[in-house]
Amino acid sequence: MFMDDSAKTLAARMVRGELSATEVLHSCLRRIDQHNPGINALVTLDQAGALRAAQQADALVGNGDASRPLHAVPITIKDSFETAGLLTTSSHPPLRHYVPSADATAVARLRAAGAIIVGKTNLPELAGDPQCRSPLFGVTNNPWDLTRTSGGSSGGSAAAVAMGFSWLDLGSDIGGSIRIPAAYCGVVGFKATENRIPRTGHIPHLPGAPRSVRHLLSFGLLGRNVGDLRLGLDTVAGPDGLDIEVPLIVPASVKALERPLRVAYWDDFAGLPLCSRTRTALAQTVARLQEQGVEVQRCCPPGFDIEQAWYAYGIIAGAEIGLGMPALERYLLHGAGKLLPRSQVLARHMSKGLVCNWPRYNEALNMREGLITQLEQFLDSWDVWLCPVAPTTAYPHRPLSKYGKPPTILVDEQPLAYFDGTISLTSPFSLTGSPVVSLPVAVVEGLPVGLQLIGKRWCDEALLACCERIEQLLGGYRRPPLLG
Repeated sequence: MFMDDSAKTLAARMVRGELSATEVLHSCLRRIDQHNPGINALVTLDQAGALRAAQQADALVGNGDASRPLHAVPITIKDSFETAGLLTTSSHPPLRHYVPSADATAVARLRAAGAIIVGKTNLPELAGDPQCRSPLFGVTNNPWDLTRTSGGSSGGSAAAVAMGFSWLDLGSDIGGSIRIPAAYCGVVGFKATENRIPRTGHIPHLPGAPRSVRHLLSFGLLGRNVGDLRLGLDTVAGPDGLDIEVPLIVPASVKALERPLRVAYWDDFAGLPLCSRTRTALAQTVARLQEQGVEVQRCCPPGFDIEQAWYAYGIIAGAEIGLGMPALERYLLHGAGKLLPRSQVLARHMSKGLVCNWPRYNEALNMREGLITQLEQFLDSWDVWLCPVAPTTAYPHRPLSKYGKPPTILVDEQPLAYFDGTISLTSPFSLTGSPVVSLPVAVVEGLPVGLQLIGKRWCDEALLACCERIEQLLGGYRRPPLLG
């Protein structure tokens, strides 16, 4: 069954004529028709456009250039990326009828590589929540348990890839928005180094509005294996002449390591609890890597203060995201944040950042620089740093109130503040702008567990090569029970 083929293998088989693009696309459409009503991962389906593209791809075989790296591979796109002629809402009610005239840069590059866009995937409003609850399209359910969240904000992306609706999905990540859904849904998620992939055509910021977010936001991909993410990065990375902060990077050639991999891991983040599934999966992963000759050691960067990272992230995120909000809304949220208990650590820091206190903002930027330096120096001695993605696996859906008290997340039986229970382990590496892979490592008590592997800034290809080796040792993606 070709669903288990990598994107590279699938494209090659279609180029050789072993499979038709139309046949592959119809298999995706059948799965969408059968399973999407219960999962709600795809919110805009471009069946007619995808079929035209598949027929054109089939016509190229034997009659033209069909050697494109993603030739006729079905993909989906998070609904925060503009797609020419196709509804793009970012789940923001004022954009409910917005149809762009041009593709986002990353979307255009995927099309040029031959990929076929099946449709757009669900997200919370303006990609602003670690659950996937859209005011336009409703809730995306987890493919492993429909009563649980798929994560956010790329929750539709992760669910679509897990269910075989597509081979790749283009996602964005400002605090864990690729990594958390990937972990919850049992797929591979990759957040590239900050500014490695152009932001052109991503919402937010709103179309025609000035940019406010200057840090923390990264882009990447979700797939069922690391190799597909390497292919995706090769396709979408690099300057586009519009996003001036994207540098020209000539990737160093990644040579096969002749020594064992060196993996550092850590499990104690300022006393933050980890659920039993996560602790079990981390312990099993460490043991399996050691059994197979990987050098593994429990250690963390000297001086890397996780509480300082939470503070700096909150101040920067609050300040920069807040600049894109109406002033009244910003001050209402800031006022609501003052009423939060001290246990709501990340929420209090973010609400504090909403008021533009420039000395405090500058202090946070300096903290960020110090934490980047500490992490980079640490990774001079290790290939990757292995950490949990989140304190707990996918949890039951939680209702939200915009100005009310955020819900709590139960870590086993221990209640944890909403943002602390979701983005506390991913936000530090959004702060540092590091490339990170969320890799599925186990299924424990019926739910997938993902761990994140952090690499050196700008060394995305080396990180993906290491993660590909680790994936081979651990087994990687498993099909959700719904797929049989």
